Amino acid sequence: MRIKLIACRVIRDELRLFLPPGVETEVFEIGLHVRPESLKAELQAGIRRADGNCDAILLGYGLCSNAVVGLIAHKSRLVIPKVHDCIGTFLGSHRAYLEEMAREPTFFLTRGYIRGYERDHCGPMEEIEKLAGRHGRKRAEEIVGEMMRPYKRLVYLRTLENADMEADRKYSEEMAARFSMRYEERPGTLELLRRMVKGDWASDFVIVEPGQELTLEHFVL
Repeated sequence: MRIKLIACRVIRDELRLFLPPGVETEVFEIGLHVRPESLKAELQAGIRRADGNCDAILLGYGLCSNAVVGLIAHKSRLVIPKVHDCIGTFLGSHRAYLEEMAREPTFFLTRGYIRGYERDHCGPMEEIEKLAGRHGRKRAEEIVGEMMRPYKRLVYLRTLENADMEADRKYSEEMAARFSMRYEERPGTLELLRRMVKGDWASDFVIVEPGQELTLEHFVL
């Protein structure tokens, strides 16, 4: 089966563990999530470039603020994990994510998120720095602090066990302290990514046939 992968950079390094040689891959930055309509336009353009040149276009995304709603390929199938964002992917399912959030409102981080926040200046701590220039640091801290107030716990998910995690751990602990969250660290799972690349789509994936649009209803559990 011929596949093309279109993915968020957040999961790029984890996906590389499973990709066979020669698979065409297109990666987009996490900063596009700040503008879902721009993300949708970039994804649709990527789909258009691949449409008909492969049997399936794999989308390494989730619902992502509805950015994938309306995406369509006319000659290839679209396949995407049935999650709302990449955290659900790293927890194994959207249901697992809902269970974690029901237990305690939690802000999750992975290496990909941290690198993306730093590179694209779009994480909570980076947002403080951006707002400080316009509103002053005290007011910037208040604005972002209010946004983060519901979260009681920060969990760093280890997704690349052989990687040096000291920089990630420092960033995560600093964020937890800044926003008064309890810090935890635990392993994530790459099972959904493995299954997506290997073509094991029996469950937990949305499969859209050529000519059909991705809809919000596809992501309802």
